[in-house]
Amino acid sequence: MPSINFLASSVLQIVRESAIEHPNRMDSWIDAKTSASMVYKDAMPPWIVEFDNGVTLNGAMPYARIEGYRPVTLDLYLPPSPRRSSPSPLLIYIHGGGWRRGDSHRSGVFSDFPRLLAEIAARGYAVASINYRLSAEVRWPGQLEDAKAALNYLAGIAEDLQIDTTNTYVWGVSAGAQIAASLGNPWTDGNSPAAEPGGRAVTIQAVAVWYGVFCFQTLPYQAQLLGLSLPQHELAPESQLLRYLPDSSDVPKGASPALEVSNETAPTLILVGRKDEKVPYLQSIQLAHALAAANVPHQLTVYPDVGHSFICEQDSTITHKTNLEALNTTIQFFDARAFD
Repeated sequence: MPSINFLASSVLQIVRESAIEHPNRMDSWIDAKTSASMVYKDAMPPWIVEFDNGVTLNGAMPYARIEGYRPVTLDLYLPPSPRRSSPSPLLIYIHGGGWRRGDSHRSGVFSDFPRLLAEIAARGYAVASINYRLSAEVRWPGQLEDAKAALNYLAGIAEDLQIDTTNTYVWGVSAGAQIAASLGNPWTDGNSPAAEPGGRAVTIQAVAVWYGVFCFQTLPYQAQLLGLSLPQHELAPESQLLRYLPDSSDVPKGASPALEVSNETAPTLILVGRKDEKVPYLQSIQLAHALAAANVPHQLTVYPDVGHSFICEQDSTITHKTNLEALNTTIQFFDARAFD
């Protein structure tokens, strides 16, 4: 077995030979800027995509850095310059996935969702598709806190990007619908939609929610009423989000937007499939009743032939038709307010 001294001398010989072979290596060190202490600001620029319709995508923009968690990001689609004679209304998209999966790039049956968001941005919107911490990372209300942080971040950069955050619209699907509906209610936790220093205020003008959960307390009863078999154990999506079984008396009231509706809630569009076997369509009915009781302007459409994600298992043409109808109904609902 070679001695330590032999190994050390061998390493020194290799270093000497390397220095002879590359005599200028030590003279060509890379110069780099340094700071006096650890740097916590991320200098990595977002990736930028130019769509053929003139929309610019700034992808993976970090909007929040919370100690102990990954940076949380959003994708920002900016409309073409000719459409920007005045600040653009802001449209926030919040993805679904049972609070435990999903991301800002995908939605239901839409096969190229980034391009779809670019088409919406081409109408004149600044579109922000946000990621948020999932249920394996943080329990509720962490997801809502992230959505609020995204709004405040966008308010802070709104002036530079010609975005009017006082003209904000929120669209959420499935799990994202629960977050979106919560954003549309008055913010009672003290984290009001206020801009970063020097930024603009945030005002949510309208909300659109697709096939969402809006009251955890009534979810098990409604599922039973409709003969649906929803998981009732600690690994169920709702249990992972809340850390309680949905029918527990310990479910935080703030997690159920249908119970938080007031006359200050934003006008709301509710779209749902009658055959939804993942979320009882009665959740949407309950939200509509709460909005009506508070005299909040709202629209409710129940599509008779589709389930979750507006999918018709028997006929893909119905899936396609319903998703297009829901999409255009949503955009028209926003357009009527954003560009009046």
